[in-house]
Amino acid sequence: MKPPTETTATAPDAPKIATRDDAQGLAPTYNAYTAQRARLTGSAAKAEELFAHYPEEIRQDAVWLWHYVRAKCNDQHAMLGAIARSLGLKDRSGKDPSDQYWYQVVRGHYFKSGGDAGVFRRYVSAFRAHARAREESGAIPFVETRNWALVRDYIETRRRADAVCRFGGIEGETGAGKTAALKHYTVINNHCETVYLEAPARATRTRFIQKLSACYMVAMSAGIVQRELEIERFLSGTGTDGRARAVVVDNVQRLFRPNTPPDQQPIFNYLHELQDDTGCCVILTWVPSFRRVITARDPFWAQFLGRIGGEDEILRLDQRPPRRDLAAIAREFAVADDARAWDHLKKWSGTQWGLRVLFHKLNTARLLATRRREKQITVAHLQAVDMEPLPAADEEGGEA
Repeated sequence: MKPPTETTATAPDAPKIATRDDAQGLAPTYNAYTAQRARLTGSAAKAEELFAHYPEEIRQDAVWLWHYVRAKCNDQHAMLGAIARSLGLKDRSGKDPSDQYWYQVVRGHYFKSGGDAGVFRRYVSAFRAHARAREESGAIPFVETRNWALVRDYIETRRRADAVCRFGGIEGETGAGKTAALKHYTVINNHCETVYLEAPARATRTRFIQKLSACYMVAMSAGIVQRELEIERFLSGTGTDGRARAVVVDNVQRLFRPNTPPDQQPIFNYLHELQDDTGCCVILTWVPSFRRVITARDPFWAQFLGRIGGEDEILRLDQRPPRRDLAAIAREFAVADDARAWDHLKKWSGTQWGLRVLFHKLNTARLLATRRREKQITVAHLQAVDMEPLPAADEEGGEA
């Protein structure tokens, strides 16, 4: 059956269609049928090359939009038009950006003979705001605690163009909020500027590279050597404002092989080589029991400790939140201003599971208030969920 198109052509080599967008910098190579079904492919490193000819002031915006289509639009550029219409985006003439426009712009065909960079930046700014709102909607609210500020500043310092120590180590108990802070940092510095990777349960070099390369959208069919090359190609570049791109590996105690000599730790050796070859930033996190390994008097681990900047440069997070953090969390969850509520907040945050229990209880109380159509979490809600058993301890990968 002949598919419906805007022309009589049904093959990829259909006649070219010229539209009003040609005057805005588009090459007249668009075919509605084939373009509608086209999917973006390629790795993050390939995207860097795709937009190399774009004006410098909007190049990062174009790369961001490409990653957005890959990660959030099922690789389909056509979804950009639908989202743009829902956001009310218009060009300078007051018209909706055409599907051809989105097709050309995310495939690197735009800005070859002109184009409005200002309008494009406005579009991407709206998409960024939309993406952030979607990330935060319906989820447990992220609260900017003291530990969040420490994690953010710690990573930022090591990503600076003039940074000497590009390795970083963050130590924290379960419930200190380190994972939530790292994931939030990745959301802010998203689309491969910073990637977050949970250490795989199977501590092999192949499995680790498979997970890391997936963060950079390397094809699943690629061999291990091709995966390594694509990772290196992307990390060798620089991110926004000349900062180093970052790899965050959470719970690295899982990667340690206790009965293996230090110099035969495959994933730690790989990370060492990757950072040396690309100049990227590598942030490792672990539980306190792993400290005895990373600070051991052994030449192999001394290299990691030296690249961190010494033992005193390890960021150690306090599990117990200060009162101002509890107040911020209470405001975010709309807890009623009642002195009796503090007894519950202090009790839950003071357990061995820290913030994890506190957020779990408050989220349950919020659901209870919602079911009762109440706008605030009252002491009665807190008392109701306080009868629940505490969750089982989570060792986050176990002891080293």
